[in-house]
Amino acid sequence: MIIIDKNKFEKIINECKGINIEKIYIAIGIFKENLIKITEIIECKNIAKNPIIEFKADPQCLYKIIKYAEEKKLEIVALIHSHPALPHPSIIDIKGMKFWRIPWIIIDYRSGNTKAWILKNEEIIEIPIKLE
Repeated sequence: MIIIDKNKFEKIINECKGINIEKIYIAIGIFKENLIKITEIIECKNIAKNPIIEFKADPQCLYKIIKYAEEKKLEIVALIHSHPALPHPSIIDIKGMKFWRIPWIIIDYRSGNTKAWILKNEEIIEIPIKLE
């Protein structure tokens, strides 16, 4: 289960709604047994060639987030990005999930609907999100 502050998450959803490019956020926090506690969410610039249908986080932003998380004794615990479709992993996402084996939270930027997914043993599994 992913636990996230309701106000922080609603802010991210509202930032994505109506924006017709994929936005990318990195969530940092802690892994605790079967729980993931997101403490901070940081946006990175999408530098993909076609940001309408894919995302590629700015590598300098990722590096800064990794260093920041290390200083805070936290980890990157999830990727959050928006889609122009239902909040299910695309073929491109599934390829990315093979490299980033952490939860992927997907936001439908038309409706604001969200779902979280992880790739385990080549199977895509939905993870519940709990807002606090």
